Amino acid sequence: MNIRSCAILLLFFLVFGSIIQGRAFPDDQVTAILDGVRTRYGSAQGLSALYTREAISKTMVTLGISERRDVAEGRLYFKPPSLLRLEQASPQEELLLTDGHTLWWYIPGKKEAYQYPTEIFGKELHLLGEVLQGLKGVRNAFKITYQDNPEAATYQLALRPDPPWEDIDHLELRIGKEDFVIKQVDIVNTIGGLTRFMLSDLWEDVSLQEGLFTFSPPLGVKVIEK
Repeated sequence: MNIRSCAILLLFFLVFGSIIQGRAFPDDQVTAILDGVRTRYGSAQGLSALYTREAISKTMVTLGISERRDVAEGRLYFKPPSLLRLEQASPQEELLLTDGHTLWWYIPGKKEAYQYPTEIFGKELHLLGEVLQGLKGVRNAFKITYQDNPEAATYQLALRPDPPWEDIDHLELRIGKEDFVIKQVDIVNTIGGLTRFMLSDLWEDVSLQEGLFTFSPPLGVKVIEK
């Protein structure tokens, strides 16, 4: 698990092979799509989804290689506005969670737990919270473009940070046209690498206890503060 990529994701909740070169989305159309996503996610007390994370290097993108590399799978839980838990099941068990104040990354196989103040990932976590709450406030921080494909089952949006971010070039989202479910999130870094999150088995408006997002290191686990 890449700590920064996961903090962003999962962002958004969060690989197309190249930057989307699209025109600016007409205001009325983008409004309709964002409204649909907000209606789907915006009022949920909590949500959960299965995720598959796939990392693709710049070299793979350039060569058009489609085989999977560095694939991880698990389930995520989110409780607005900022509680997040990612339970990675494969290729090895890992846990990433935040209670809004502290972010923990626990690797049971190594008996190690990394502790971070959320300020380190404040921008990414805030962004992830906005995505999982229905792209709340997205227009204030991004320029939105899209690739229009009438035959596709999803809307394909590119969100480029404005002003630019140091590490992330842009995000690419695939959103279901029929149900406005966020199905895929691609994070494209400034050196051309991609991290893709594919989401499925969405549980909406579930009741999640705040204790699910707290962590106490088990006995014998080494705590490493960052």
